[in-house]
Amino acid sequence: MLKLNLDSLNWEKRFTYTKNVVFDETVLNQRGAKFQIVRFAPKTRVGPHFHKKVTEIFYIQQGQGAMVFNGKVHQGKKDDIFLCQPGDVHEIVNESHEELVILIFKTNERPEDIIWLAQKS
Repeated sequence: MLKLNLDSLNWEKRFTYTKNVVFDETVLNQRGAKFQIVRFAPKTRVGPHFHKKVTEIFYIQQGQGAMVFNGKVHQGKKDDIFLCQPGDVHEIVNESHEELVILIFKTNERPEDIIWLAQKS
């Protein structure tokens, strides 16, 4: 058994968000598995990308934002859950004035798996 508290987590600044990998593949005993908490500041986005093999489950813990999958916009809010399968082009947009917090569980993750797409201007 392993217990953690949010106050004890170290946050890593990435692109337009901060994240904490709470449990990685070593702790989960599953290659490519990861559970992380991601905080999106107000008025930020993660641009369109997809994964060749990664499956992601997004659980919105706090706030609201646009979850874009394959060009279709879905307005997400607290307690909404989204499944993103390999090949799904997706992006996350926090258009609000509040922080958006998403819990993300990933399977089959590898650094070379992510493909970033050019954003339309």
